[in-house]
Amino acid sequence: MKKLFCICAALYACFTLNAQMKPQTFDLWPQGKMPGAVANAPEKSEYSKDWQFTIVSNVSKPTLEVFRAKTKGPTGFVLICPGGSYEILAYDLEGTEIAQKLAESGISAGVLKYRVPGNREGALMDAQRAIRLVRANAKKWKVDPGKICVMGFSAGGNLAARASSADNASYKDVDAADKNPPKPDFTALVYPAYCDSQSFLKHWKGGPEIAHKDYDSEYELSPELSVGADTPPVFIVGAQDDYWVNSSIAYYAAMKKAGRPADMHLFSQGGHGFGLRKAPGKPVEQWFGLLEEWLKFNNFLKKQ
Repeated sequence: MKKLFCICAALYACFTLNAQMKPQTFDLWPQGKMPGAVANAPEKSEYSKDWQFTIVSNVSKPTLEVFRAKTKGPTGFVLICPGGSYEILAYDLEGTEIAQKLAESGISAGVLKYRVPGNREGALMDAQRAIRLVRANAKKWKVDPGKICVMGFSAGGNLAARASSADNASYKDVDAADKNPPKPDFTALVYPAYCDSQSFLKHWKGGPEIAHKDYDSEYELSPELSVGADTPPVFIVGAQDDYWVNSSIAYYAAMKKAGRPADMHLFSQGGHGFGLRKAPGKPVEQWFGLLEEWLKFNNFLKKQ
């Protein structure tokens, strides 16, 4: 009887841990209390054969899809912002595939479905709200509220940098969850865009190409970002053959100037938008392992 009880207990524990791996989706905002603008068309989610990933567009109801790790104790949490030029979201390539892999490695993660298209203000509100929700649910989700990393790809990288740059919330509190700080503790930027002055001004202010004459102006940080003594430590990865590589260099240079911790990995090849599956056989493929080591070094995965 005792042996049977032990077997049943072990099976139950196994079932419980496996159940944690099933993602749960949460609305970011209470009904009728979301600030800012919404899309003017119904939301769509469809797989693109041309791009080979799922495209989510016209988001008016932002959500957080949470992937909890199989762990008994609290872990750090990675909030993932997919890219898509602030027009669409590459939801699986730069979202759920990353979150699932992080959860399998023992670190809980969540995918932010933020407002698009052309809603940079709403996107920042959504990112800050998601950070606060994670902290508000830290005990329930077995998360360390002092180990929140916001991670972004391409335009999502720009969003992650903006959330890491802002000391204050971009909206008025709507409930008790908003009593939590809106700023992350760590940042991860994967082939980020619009973080250097030239690409930001060209794509968001209608500016022309700038003929830089010196190193300093070539890698000047975007005027909408601020890097200083309180900017979270950052992990950056990109490729030299990526059109947006100057964003990575500009953010790293600003962190270096401010004396803030920054780990940057630049590879000669990889291009843009490689995620976990678009650079087969190239050294850039190792980027996720480097990210895992960086997260572990910063105690996102504690000994149970």
